[in-house]
Amino acid sequence: MGQEEEGRLVEEATLLRCVAELLAGAKNVEKGLVRVASLLSRFLGADQGAFLVRRDEEWMLAGWRTDEDFSRILPRTPCLVVRAVPVAFSDDLGRASAAGENRRKPADSVAMPVRIGRRRLGFGIFRMGADRVPGRKILRLLDVVGVQVGAFCENRSVGEQVRTDRDRLASQNEELGRLLRFSMSLHANQDADAMFKWLCREFEAVSFVSGIELLSLHDGEPAVRIGATPGIKAQAARDGRAIARGWSEILSSRHRIHIPAADIRVKRFASLSPEPGRRPRLVRASRKIETPLFHAERLVGILSLQVAIRPEDDRRIDRLVESVSGQIALFLNRSADMEKIRTSANHDALTGLLNYMSFQDIFEREFERYQRYSRNMSLLLLDLDNFKGINDTFGHQVGDHVLRHVAGILKASIRKTDYAFRYGGDEFVILMSDANAERAAVLAQRIRTKVSRDIRGVSPYEFTVSTSIGIADCGSISSMEREELLLRADGALYRAKNAGRDRVQVAPERVPLETANVGAAAPRFRREPSELRVTQGAL
Repeated sequence: MGQEEEGRLVEEATLLRCVAELLAGAKNVEKGLVRVASLLSRFLGADQGAFLVRRDEEWMLAGWRTDEDFSRILPRTPCLVVRAVPVAFSDDLGRASAAGENRRKPADSVAMPVRIGRRRLGFGIFRMGADRVPGRKILRLLDVVGVQVGAFCENRSVGEQVRTDRDRLASQNEELGRLLRFSMSLHANQDADAMFKWLCREFEAVSFVSGIELLSLHDGEPAVRIGATPGIKAQAARDGRAIARGWSEILSSRHRIHIPAADIRVKRFASLSPEPGRRPRLVRASRKIETPLFHAERLVGILSLQVAIRPEDDRRIDRLVESVSGQIALFLNRSADMEKIRTSANHDALTGLLNYMSFQDIFEREFERYQRYSRNMSLLLLDLDNFKGINDTFGHQVGDHVLRHVAGILKASIRKTDYAFRYGGDEFVILMSDANAERAAVLAQRIRTKVSRDIRGVSPYEFTVSTSIGIADCGSISSMEREELLLRADGALYRAKNAGRDRVQVAPERVPLETANVGAAAPRFRREPSELRVTQGAL
């Protein structure tokens, strides 16, 4: 073996060793191919070098550097170049064409196969001068290098697939963990507001969400809960009435459910606040996700999200919405059922007013507020006159209709801060916070007039209905016991009955009570007429 041949073999062995070292030290396939293309270009004396390798369903083009003449094969980007382009090659190593553009490599280029066994993965393409065409030995050497590169691509593809599978499993475990926490939170918490805040935080952890709206269709009280990022003008500009109108139109046009906008309650939450010290992120492009929530084929709500368009997050946010929609629908349905149970426990079944048990709880709470903040409070006791005669003469169905009509008048007459109760039988109670007896008397006169005027002709039978009302405020009691306030109002009602019915009477301020009557279970309280003042004579 001549010295020249020995030097050539050493050079080839060195080349193969360098190729192996470059591929072993590469972090990924792209960098490995670029390094080998650079090395082979110097070895062959080529002006340019690139690898075109098929990976999965795409062709990847990786090269060293480029110039104007070689721009048909490689982009004009120095160093690392990666492209996914549909390219097809013929079996002839000297010919290559780009699919759709029918491009051919230059005639003074050399193409080496990248393969594993007989399975071809791609080609290495090197731009050579006309006077530097390699011989057969160099081509055989390039074939060996092509096998090295093919094994490298295959091994890295397997490794990347393993890492991809591992990352996918980790992402799926994270999603399952999020769904598990969400499910546990729904089962542990019956508060819809707390559930909505938790839902906002979970969606914010997955992607940037600029706004979330959750419409719940409870019987008689549909509500829209809104979470928005502070500083987002599109959300801040919408007032509650516009939001309610928008949801009313959506229900009517898409689901054929007609709910007036005035009946939809809007609740806002600052649940999507940015981290402390950080300003809200500017969203240039966003998309809206709207998902109807069904339970047993019945629409119980609608979930709407405004999320940033980020391809890396789109699939995750879509999967999360699809996964939690069923659980949210179940929660809303269960919440509606629980609300019905609470309503039936706290409300009178016939009139829909709060019942006697609710009166005891609310009366105690409001009286404690009076004791703590010295805010006046008025109590109105209403009793229908000669109601027993209506029941005996016309039947209990007519009597029930009268009670429901009176309850409707009370609901329409009181303020939002007031409470109306059915105390028992034909007796009703109104509790007015931050109101003295004079203000309560104005309300009582309005109710008395409406009852006498509106319940005439409530049935085909001829009868009239009137009511007597007794009023007492906290200024009329001499002790700090709430039972005294109730007894004062009851005494005023008794005197109104004795004075001829169909009238309003107010208890005087701070008239001493017999200690025997304080704390009694609301008996009829009897006082001399001089202790009570009549504000309205009989009609």
